[in-house]
Amino acid sequence: MMPALLLALLQAANPTVGDTIWIERRLPLPGGAEVRPAPWALEGNLGLLGRPVVRRDGGDAIVAYPVVAWAAGTHQLTVPGPVLIRADGRSDTLPTVTRTIEVASVLPEGAEPERIAPQPEAGIVAERITSPLPILFTLLLAGALFAPVAWWWLRRGPPMNAARPEFPPVELPLDEWSEAGEHRAVAVVAARALRRTITGLLPGTAPGLVTSRLVRVLTEQRPQWPAEEIGTVLRALEAAEFAEHPAAEVVALAERAGRLRQQLEGAA
Repeated sequence: MMPALLLALLQAANPTVGDTIWIERRLPLPGGAEVRPAPWALEGNLGLLGRPVVRRDGGDAIVAYPVVAWAAGTHQLTVPGPVLIRADGRSDTLPTVTRTIEVASVLPEGAEPERIAPQPEAGIVAERITSPLPILFTLLLAGALFAPVAWWWLRRGPPMNAARPEFPPVELPLDEWSEAGEHRAVAVVAARALRRTITGLLPGTAPGLVTSRLVRVLTEQRPQWPAEEIGTVLRALEAAEFAEHPAAEVVALAERAGRLRQQLEGAA
């Protein structure tokens, strides 16, 4: 079991209504492990200002959430536990932690909000008039410096096609890995190989594209491809990376991904 996790607020004094309050959770990381923050939905007088941030501090990881309070007083927070992914592929969801924060009011102490006079109207901001001549001079100078480079680039002729060495594909021993109990490794390799094939055949597609977005792109740009089947296989392989699945099921998914790769390469 992980040691006790630390939760702290980086505030010198009590924050006030509307301040950005960083809720931090520190935990030690085993070698090669990674941390993924859990989603956090706040309701009522508390709100989340953005996505959580993960940073390293020596051998520890710090998960920080930006939070804002819209009412003064005492607020109790239940911070979700992040997901710890170990180097061997095993994942653990850490328990939640409860934290209480004190939020001060921005109004004067003892004053009634209904009797406080509103702030006076702000005055007119004087507009500063600037001349466009410095910008025009900079553009002309940049054009004069860039013109010789452009002339040299255009007269150098068409590029030569460099011969690229071809390497035979390496078949990984997925069956042996599965027999050794490395089911997650089989799922990771099969999913990455299928994504690499799609990226090579569809230029401009990012390798780390979310599966739902990837299926939508394939449906729009390659309607003849089995986009739905590709999405089903990728989702199943991604689920096998973080959960226990029968060995036969993982091997079958890897073989199905291999057939999809051959189908796509044949269609191209």
